[in-house]
Amino acid sequence: MIDEEQQLKEMRIEILGNSSDASEDETFKRMLKKAKTRYLNLVYPFDRTITELPDDRARNWQTDCAIELYNLDGDENLTSYSENGLSESYEKAGLSQGLLNELPPPKAGAPK
Repeated sequence: MIDEEQQLKEMRIEILGNSSDASEDETFKRMLKKAKTRYLNLVYPFDRTITELPDDRARNWQTDCAIELYNLDGDENLTSYSENGLSESYEKAGLSQGLLNELPPPKAGAPK
C-alpha cells in the first residue's frame, strides 16, 4: 500500500529532483490533501460518507494530481491564456484533461 511518505518522496523527486529534500513537504501535504478531495468529489459526487481513497491506483492518481496542482501554482483553472486579445479558458476541476481521463467514472447514486 502506498503511504504518504512514498507520495512525498515521489513529489520530491519529480519537483525538486532530490528525494531527501524535505523543504517543501508542508506544501506537498496540502497539495495531496487537495488532490484527495478532488478525487473524492469527482468519483463519488453524491456519497459524502466516503472519506478515504479506495486503493493504490487512486493514491497514484492523487500523487500525480498533487504534482500538477503544485506546478500550476494558483492557476488551477486556467488552461489557456492569450496576452493581447485577453483570452482565458478553464477546465473542469482545474486539472488537465489527461489527468481527468485517468479517473474511473463517477459512482451513480442519489444526492444524500
